[in-house]
Amino acid sequence: MRKRPNQRTTTLKARQKRRWVVYVVGGGLLMSYFTYEFFFDSMGYMKYLNMKRTQGQIAEEIRGIEDENARLRKNISAVKHDQTTLEGLARDRLGLVKEGETVFLIPPGAKQSPAARPSGSTAERP
Repeated sequence: MRKRPNQRTTTLKARQKRRWVVYVVGGGLLMSYFTYEFFFDSMGYMKYLNMKRTQGQIAEEIRGIEDENARLRKNISAVKHDQTTLEGLARDRLGLVKEGETVFLIPPGAKQSPAARPSGSTAERP
């Protein structure tokens, strides 16, 4: 004998099917929302990657500045404690000379005469 479809069971199955569809669609929408929030929100994954890259660039700048500071501290120490360095700076930057020294100034664009060149010079000859 065949069972007749009961209207109540048919309605119940249709409701369960609709409920299942609502759950799947709702779950899909929630999953889409959380995925969007994870990647593209103001503090999402993309923002994290951008901040990580910026942190690397700033760390490189800091290392460069620290190296320059160490070099400058070394130069300051040399000027304070090394008489030769201080004398070299006075000669180069201030143009100072010791007593009894003669200074020869050669203009930057002047050419040497052939007689003034060293004999082993490989420079072009006119």
